Amino acid sequence: MDWMKSLRKIFNENRTLTLTTQGKEGPWSAKTFFAEKDGYIYVALENSTTYRNIKENPQVVFVIERGKPDRFLQGIGIAEDLGKIDDVPEKHLLLNRNLELLAFIRFIPDVHVIRIKPVKLFISDFSGEWKPRMEVDITDDVLREFAIKYPVRSPLWKRLFLATRPFSFTVTIFSILIGSLLAPQIDGLWLLLTLLGGIFVHAAINVLSDYNDWKRGADTWRVLGSSRMLVDKQLSPKALLLWGWLLFLVAIGIGISVYFFRTEHIGWIILAGAFLGLFYTMPPIGLKYRALGDIAVFLAFGPLMSLGAWIIQTQEPFSWEPVLASIPLGLLTIAILHANNYRDIEDDRRAGYVTMAGLLGPRGSAWYYTFLIIGAYVSLLAVVLAGYLTPWALLAFLSLPWAIKNIKIALRPQRVAFFFLDLLTAQLHMFFGLFMTAGLLLDRTGWFKKDIKSP
Repeated sequence: MDWMKSLRKIFNENRTLTLTTQGKEGPWSAKTFFAEKDGYIYVALENSTTYRNIKENPQVVFVIERGKPDRFLQGIGIAEDLGKIDDVPEKHLLLNRNLELLAFIRFIPDVHVIRIKPVKLFISDFSGEWKPRMEVDITDDVLREFAIKYPVRSPLWKRLFLATRPFSFTVTIFSILIGSLLAPQIDGLWLLLTLLGGIFVHAAINVLSDYNDWKRGADTWRVLGSSRMLVDKQLSPKALLLWGWLLFLVAIGIGISVYFFRTEHIGWIILAGAFLGLFYTMPPIGLKYRALGDIAVFLAFGPLMSLGAWIIQTQEPFSWEPVLASIPLGLLTIAILHANNYRDIEDDRRAGYVTMAGLLGPRGSAWYYTFLIIGAYVSLLAVVLAGYLTPWALLAFLSLPWAIKNIKIALRPQRVAFFFLDLLTAQLHMFFGLFMTAGLLLDRTGWFKKDIKSP
């Protein structure tokens, strides 16, 4: 049926709806995040006018639209209070689709999950040909048919990809690019292989860390920072662990190829990186749980990554240039980790492990974060002044507006944005790395240089 296809599109491309209710307090409309499964609509509500109206009168009206009058849904439904969000499994539907809800839930107690059963839908889809609005009466048979034809579950490949936390890969990419660009000559094939190896090992570390955090009880449905594949029941623990080891084996295979076919000097880098990556969360060491995560992350994604990339390009054993050039990016990488740990001090403490944030406490963590961010810019300036980097690397200072904004958030953790400070810091790292890489490219190409001819 055409209307089912249009309905699935509307559900897929929107994450919010406008919900209108009627009760003793009068009619009321509110915008809220939603999730859908098998044609049923789920929302999370606090003890508000909307919630009180539903308790008095469960009939509701809703509109789902994307800000353009070309494809939208109007509906009438019956709302049912499923209970407090802590107690109902449907919370995973909402959080898997709308992670922003978690900050709302942590701020406000007594949030309930409401399920809306549509009884009549008005579907308008003018994105292709012009056709009249479709009016559909929704019965149990219709809902069952919709659930069979258009299931909501993401395909396995997408869940496996999201389990790697791909948004974090820029940490690896820019460290490798910086190290490679400092080499006198660049071999494109080996640069590509280095990037692939770095991304695969980074992905493996992320997946295995999620598994170990979940196994230790550190990752629950209320905790941000993981891929949420386990806490939202998108993958089984066995499948996630197998995926992590598969990614790690691919990374090791690439590393061995580089060792035998390019340069043996890379061997100690591979061994050190494998140790830090595996034992970041893996027992019996678990560096992350012993307040050693910061130094492990700094070494793995700073000096080791950049120096390794430089060694692969030059086939030389060592240079201070890529090591020193990696320090600013390494400090920002620690800041990403610390932003996560700063937010989760109490959750980590209850899980029984220690982080730098836990040792420093909230106020000390705010100033430590500030030190890391400022330290990235100060160290970059120092490396340039010492002559190890071209002055064009100072293009990274164009990212300062994002740095200032993040520092303000860290110093005022009561703001909602604080719950996403790790993602905001990853964004800062991306801009910093992008501008720094652009500076090194400008220096290599010589676009800024003018030919000076003697008279």
